[in-house]
Amino acid sequence: MDERDAPSIGVPLRPPTLRVGLDLAGSLEPLGDTMMNLVGALEERTLELVTFATRKMDEPVDGVVRTFPSVLRPLWRRGRGPAIDRFLPPLDVLHVAGTLVPPTKRTPLLVSVDDLRPLRDESAGRWRIEQLRRSVDRGAQIVATSYAARREVQSVLEIENQDIAVAHPAVAIKTRPKVGNSLLVSVTGTAELFLALAPELTQLAQAQGSQVVVLASREAGTRFKAECPDVIVRSRTRARRLLWEARSVLHLSDGARFPSLPVAAFAASIPVVATSTDVNRELLEGAADLVELYDHDAIIASVLRNFADESHRQLLAAAGNVRAVDFSPPVVAERYERLYRDAVSESRTK
Repeated sequence: MDERDAPSIGVPLRPPTLRVGLDLAGSLEPLGDTMMNLVGALEERTLELVTFATRKMDEPVDGVVRTFPSVLRPLWRRGRGPAIDRFLPPLDVLHVAGTLVPPTKRTPLLVSVDDLRPLRDESAGRWRIEQLRRSVDRGAQIVATSYAARREVQSVLEIENQDIAVAHPAVAIKTRPKVGNSLLVSVTGTAELFLALAPELTQLAQAQGSQVVVLASREAGTRFKAECPDVIVRSRTRARRLLWEARSVLHLSDGARFPSLPVAAFAASIPVVATSTDVNRELLEGAADLVELYDHDAIIASVLRNFADESHRQLLAAAGNVRAVDFSPPVVAERYERLYRDAVSESRTK
């Protein structure tokens, strides 16, 4: 038998290598490093990556990252201007995840939508709605981070369900050497709720020999510093580092973003209390204690339980470890590779 015939007998064929252009300027979710997690996992698959940044990166990145003239940003923010594939080597598919959605001339495009807040405010976020609609009209595939988010995106953009796929951001599974002692609070779209809870949270933490550390935007953080003197306010960019010092996480969210911090807490065996939004129920239920958004008593009781009840802590930690695998980079990369290959196949049939 000729050796060239061997692969046709019971040996699975290796899929052809895809050339993928990946925008490192996303993701917009709170933890902030999910695109780099995705890069690492995609490099282990049958893909050839070309990395680029549609906007200035917040932190330096190792390796070759292509950038573009800043004059293009206002155009790409509106989904207009020169096609991005004019500036890149030949690619099979492009994937962007930030606020800029450049047009492409011939390359299939995936657009991850991680932040729903601009879509909820049709006056302030009109540019985002029109940008995404324009990209879909040109054939782009929108990627939502959950099925709940997909329903919201579909409703706002008024597009067909098949134009929106679902894929989670990639959250790395990292263990930590020891249990911390702080109460780490993530605030996304719920500043007023945190201000109402802050006195009781501070009292609870102090009674447990702990302290409240809150992650917030610059605007919300300024208010917290002025109105909550006993609370430590930190930028979201420090979330990963501060997570290792936490005994419990309280995720006060309006459901507009993927809950990457609770997922990272799952991986680190840290119990989580989260507000019961559609997104959080879909992604966190069974591995975190979910409480209604404005049930202050339930929130405080759940935080106290996660601090003081060791058996409950262990139960949540075990459930969280299992759930974290669903969002791990290898699992997410496999999902995105399928989306990339589907996008290429569909473009070739048009």
